Amino acid sequence: MGTEGVILAAGRSSRMAGKSKMTMDLGGWTVIQRSIGSLRPFCSKVIVVTGFHAEAVMVSAGHCPEAEVVFVHNPDCEKGMFSSMRLGLRHTDAEYVLILPGDCPFITHEVCEKLLAGKGDIVLPAYQGKCGHPVLLSRCAIEGLLVDERCQSLQEYISANKAKIIAVDRPEILWDIDTPEDYAKAVEYFRTKEVR
Repeated sequence: MGTEGVILAAGRSSRMAGKSKMTMDLGGWTVIQRSIGSLRPFCSKVIVVTGFHAEAVMVSAGHCPEAEVVFVHNPDCEKGMFSSMRLGLRHTDAEYVLILPGDCPFITHEVCEKLLAGKGDIVLPAYQGKCGHPVLLSRCAIEGLLVDERCQSLQEYISANKAKIIAVDRPEILWDIDTPEDYAKAVEYFRTKEVR
């Protein structure tokens, strides 16, 4: 019962000059700390899937009570994000799971609250008609995804099934940190946010 989270933090960060973007500072907190922090108030447990830069990601997450944050290493991380997501989902047993890429540290409590109130098998937030993160899956949807050998991505699975779309007034659901330019914008976003 309840809700758990899966954060995908196994990527190579190839556009960040070899440095894991999960370890980068955003106003006194690392990217991975902010991503974990956005889900923890709603989740009895958050599973962080590591791959490349695994040790650096774990260190950058700081001290997390084991009952709340669990690190799972994906030895097949070169196969991509869907591989990591499936591995993370196999470590969940809650009724609902919020899935968030680790490089999307902008998610507000308001967005998670609206998704959880949606109570669908697949629930997505959308800003001005464009879907973003996090994605909420029910246990039924998770079990279906884990046995579906046809779909090679979460997007394919969502497209093959009916999703509930929740409109939110938060453009942040569409943002991620892929490049140094994205990171500079994220630093400014959190600097401005903290000042308010």
